[in-house]
Amino acid sequence: MKESQHIDTLIGVNSVFTGDLTFEGAVRIDGRFEGNIRSEKEGTLIVSEGALIKGEVSVPNLVLHGDINGDVCASESLKIGAKGVLNGDVQYKVLSLAEGASMNGRCSRIGEGASSIAKVTQDDTEVIQVK
Repeated sequence: MKESQHIDTLIGVNSVFTGDLTFEGAVRIDGRFEGNIRSEKEGTLIVSEGALIKGEVSVPNLVLHGDINGDVCASESLKIGAKGVLNGDVQYKVLSLAEGASMNGRCSRIGEGASSIAKVTQDDTEVIQVK
């Protein structure tokens, strides 16, 4: 998932949204969101630096540069940037953490019973699967 892809929906930096959101395509949140977010198929959620989500998130792809307070399920990929903060339990298929990223909660990998360790390097993030 490339962050430069077409954004279908944008919740702006000065916006506060309360309620539940179900979407397809790509959604970027720059403001504050209180409620649950769900997507199926090829859905991608981008949470910008300074943005805040309070609620459960269940999407195929999640790119996190802001804050999420709630449980997360990323059925395909979860990428947490250097300033991303995730407070909640996490389910993921592929996990990528940048140096400085913060995760506080239980983590479990979706898949074939394999555990996964994220190896963080200065320039890039490498995911190593350990069986």
